[in-house]
Amino acid sequence: MIIANRRTFFLILVIFVFLQSRFLKAQSLPSYSQNITVKPFSFPLQLEMRVPFDPTAIPSDQKSFLIYELYLTNFNASPINLRRIELIDADKKENNPVAIFDTTQLITMVQPLGRAVSGLAGKLTIAGGQSAIVFLEVISDQHVPFPSKIIHRVVTDNDSLEGATISTHNTILQVLSPPLEGANWIAADGPSNDVDNHHRRGVIILNGRAVDSRRYAIDWKKVKDGASFSGDPRNVNSYLCYGEKVLAVADGLIIRAKDGLPDNIPGHGEAFHPAVPLTFETLAGNSITIDLGNGHFAYYMHLKPESLRVKVGDRVYKGQILANIGGSGDAREPHLHFEVTTSPQLLLGEGIPYLIDSYRLNFQKKGYPDIHLHELPTDKEIVDFGKKER
Repeated sequence: MIIANRRTFFLILVIFVFLQSRFLKAQSLPSYSQNITVKPFSFPLQLEMRVPFDPTAIPSDQKSFLIYELYLTNFNASPINLRRIELIDADKKENNPVAIFDTTQLITMVQPLGRAVSGLAGKLTIAGGQSAIVFLEVISDQHVPFPSKIIHRVVTDNDSLEGATISTHNTILQVLSPPLEGANWIAADGPSNDVDNHHRRGVIILNGRAVDSRRYAIDWKKVKDGASFSGDPRNVNSYLCYGEKVLAVADGLIIRAKDGLPDNIPGHGEAFHPAVPLTFETLAGNSITIDLGNGHFAYYMHLKPESLRVKVGDRVYKGQILANIGGSGDAREPHLHFEVTTSPQLLLGEGIPYLIDSYRLNFQKKGYPDIHLHELPTDKEIVDFGKKER
């Protein structure tokens, strides 16, 4: 019994000594350990960034252009206020940004989705659960090529996020012959980032996804002294381009040839009354689609009724006459709507860039050559395609 009590006493003594040593050790810790603050855990900026279709750099007038869209979605409940977007060389992140867009520039580039906004704060605020499209146009000297890959950095009021890496050479640039001949052709709503350019802002939802077949589309009109018509503006024959020949831009296969729709009486705004109801079947008016190969398709729209010289299944050759310009379909006045896309179905493809083998600008820019080889005209440039030899 005495032995058992001694063992119990010894065990209690050992425990007491152990606890006392731990207490003294805790007391001897440096004083700074008592002031350590643990930062609360927080997620990074809950902003989804994506580019649905990577761009391809295109040359024009001694410059290179990247034209594409950045989609932003706020996955948080709190609003995100955009302050700056920077484009960074993915292989040289330590270098200066390739381009910087501040609030003054972003105000014309950002399009919130699903809500009407006004003013700077509204345009650049993405509410919780909301999305916006940033329409980007990056311009560089043609002798300073874009990096092969670019990362986007979005800067907000108190945070930033990097993501959405893109390639800058996504598409094979086909060199095409002009779709028209002669001079005084204006590239109306041609490639640009103008907020009023209906092609550039032509994103629509089809088959459950956002597409922009018109990203590089051009409405070709003839002009003289700044006007596209002479005489009665309600008469299609008054328009300088009406009846002009439309030409095959390359060898290819005709996969669409729609004819028989009447011309509209020209009119803009409330004065526009289409000759037939506008549907997916009539939007393009009388139209032709050429399969160019490599998954590229050339579209010619708003052609003159009964002017088509080709049918589905025909093989055509570069420079061949296809039809004449009219004012059918969704056309406020006669013109040729021309675009190249990735789909054989109207509006379902992504608009892709291409090059025109040769053209002249109708005016000489100081210090720049007049002849343009393997380039693409941009918005409002006035072009001389020359005469075709047939």
